[in-house]
Amino acid sequence: MKRKITPAALLLLILPFVCDAQQALIDQAYFFGRDYYVVRSGRAKMVIQADRVGLGPAFTFLLFDAEKTVQTKRKKFAFNYVPDRGFSSSALEIVMKNFPITALGTQLETDRIVEDGIPSVEARWWASGVKVREVLTPISRTGVFKRSITLESADLAGIDTMSIRLSLPLSATLRRDNIVIWNDEDVAMALVLPNDYPAVASKEKNQLTSVPIILSPGEKKTINTYLIVSVPGIAAEALYAQARDLPQLLPNARQAVINQWKNSNSIATSDPIVRKMHDVSRYTLPGYVSDAGRMDAGMFEYGGQWVRDASHTALGMIHIGEFEIARAMLNHMLKNMINDEGTTMIYGNFEKPDFEQLDQMGEFMHVMKSYLDWTGDASLLSENKEKIRAMVQRPLNPVFRDETGMVHNRRECWERVFDDAYELFYQAWVITGLRDAADVAKYIDAQSSAEGWRKAADEIAKAMLYHPTMKLTENGQLIKRRNRTGEVVNRVQFNCRMAPGAPAAVESHHNLMPDASMSIPISLGVVDPASELSRNTLDDLEKLWNRRWSFGGYERYNPSTQIDQPGPWTFATTFIMRAQHEAGLLDRSRRSLEWLSMYGGHSGVWLEEIPILKHQESMAGALPWTTAEVSYFMIHHMLGVKFSGENMTIRPRLFKESGPLKADLRYKNNRFTLEVDGSGSVSYALINGRRVKPDASGKIIVPADFTTGKIQIFTKK
Repeated sequence: MKRKITPAALLLLILPFVCDAQQALIDQAYFFGRDYYVVRSGRAKMVIQADRVGLGPAFTFLLFDAEKTVQTKRKKFAFNYVPDRGFSSSALEIVMKNFPITALGTQLETDRIVEDGIPSVEARWWASGVKVREVLTPISRTGVFKRSITLESADLAGIDTMSIRLSLPLSATLRRDNIVIWNDEDVAMALVLPNDYPAVASKEKNQLTSVPIILSPGEKKTINTYLIVSVPGIAAEALYAQARDLPQLLPNARQAVINQWKNSNSIATSDPIVRKMHDVSRYTLPGYVSDAGRMDAGMFEYGGQWVRDASHTALGMIHIGEFEIARAMLNHMLKNMINDEGTTMIYGNFEKPDFEQLDQMGEFMHVMKSYLDWTGDASLLSENKEKIRAMVQRPLNPVFRDETGMVHNRRECWERVFDDAYELFYQAWVITGLRDAADVAKYIDAQSSAEGWRKAADEIAKAMLYHPTMKLTENGQLIKRRNRTGEVVNRVQFNCRMAPGAPAAVESHHNLMPDASMSIPISLGVVDPASELSRNTLDDLEKLWNRRWSFGGYERYNPSTQIDQPGPWTFATTFIMRAQHEAGLLDRSRRSLEWLSMYGGHSGVWLEEIPILKHQESMAGALPWTTAEVSYFMIHHMLGVKFSGENMTIRPRLFKESGPLKADLRYKNNRFTLEVDGSGSVSYALINGRRVKPDASGKIIVPADFTTGKIQIFTKK
């Protein structure tokens, strides 16, 4: 006789597999409806995960050491990750009649807010008839986070009681008063409840549960709890002493954080997309980077460092007014990511010449000059002049540069390796880097080299556009790459490891172009953005929008050559957006910005790509670079605040939805206010009341002695 399996027995059989699958979905980097928020308090980096689907606890966080870039390569490396349970211990529970209730994705709402002068993350959800509001705030610069919990009796029929429960990832090493502590040599954590709501005994040694909280219908109560994270770990008794003294220490600690955020640049406009995108970018970017200037180029994917990614992130940091963090990043790169020969780091390594990324010199010098322009601080240049001179000179070495004047090697800008060729992306950035180096030559004792650097930049630019056989144009538009034989590189074959199901693995023919990097010479002004060449190139790049999907965004290059997967890339979209704006195609740049606002703009954390293949969902990196690109776009391209030599110039290009607009910007040791009365070309400006007309190109040239005050831009109606 066959034995029948009861439903209960079947459930016991499949439950472990269901739980494992659910945990895998929670752990993977990309999941539809998932947002991340990044906040930091000293070395303690908190990455908040908010899910709008029913995957168990929907509002949780991971804790990392901001100084250890490799730690954020995978979620399982987080301090509070426990095998089989993940980071579910970070979820708040509301306990009613001994039943714990936590946030579920079907009812969770989250947002970036400013709480008491500090950018924070808010979550709203329901626990039965109680409306719950959580606010997570980095309340000090030394590893303290406030978790403000508001309970509102929004739909209770009468008086009821409940408790709040917080948990540590593992059993406590010390529990005393309203404080529970867990520690090892890498990290120590303390949960602190206020004395008004003393903790009650719990069966679980890692939990802290408040005494019952009584709520009448319509009543609202707020309980401020605290999480202290000490990196590296300290003794439990020492952390207990800190937690015990927290009420006395918090006022000064909180004020220090508020003072730091006062540096941040702000934009006031009735345009909700511009306002929101700028705010979430400036709130998020400092969370990615440690006080010592270290960052993971792609959380949950890379765990590594590139000069390229760090330079672009530092550029964004400057344009949100975070000069101190930008300086730390530049200093870290100079000390640890650029060697004495001028070679720049790629994924934590220094490659042989044929595999170097020649753009990195230009990107570093571009941000170095931007830092000098905005801060007036030349100390990093003078302190590292030998290394900087070597880096600037390196692409001009005959191993990289031939008789055409252009640079060449085998590695292209997206890391793939082909035959030796001239890469457009590299030419544009080497040109920019040489020109910026010439502008700062006096600070690195290179006055005698400045003229030669400018000449080399002009030679590369001329060859790039006009060389009779090797120019990087074809049929009236820019091209990505030309072999040293003179052949345009488009059709290629691959002999490398590829992701399962990737187009290059399953398709027979592979084209490189169009490629989003073709927009870079336009956004940098190496090619005239108003030219027919630029317009033709940008028209061709439209082929990358919705190439093999229907929800918008630009692919980084022709998807037939994807060795990973097809899909829209966020920072490739920002590349094209910046070029579109410079070319005056504001309808297109607006569409790009609106797409970015939907895919990361809610939280300020953008994934590198939106995965189309299942294989890539587990490791779609969260990139500081894209957040930086958005903030840079706002100030540099939309507001048009730039520098020519040592002169600040301003030429706003506002969206019709964005004006009038007012920005409060940090500049050198002061701040200034920029007001623009609307979209359109510049008519004139008032600079501290003095009338200034635009030059022939439509720019306002700000007097060299301007350091603070008000700049008002009036546009032609």
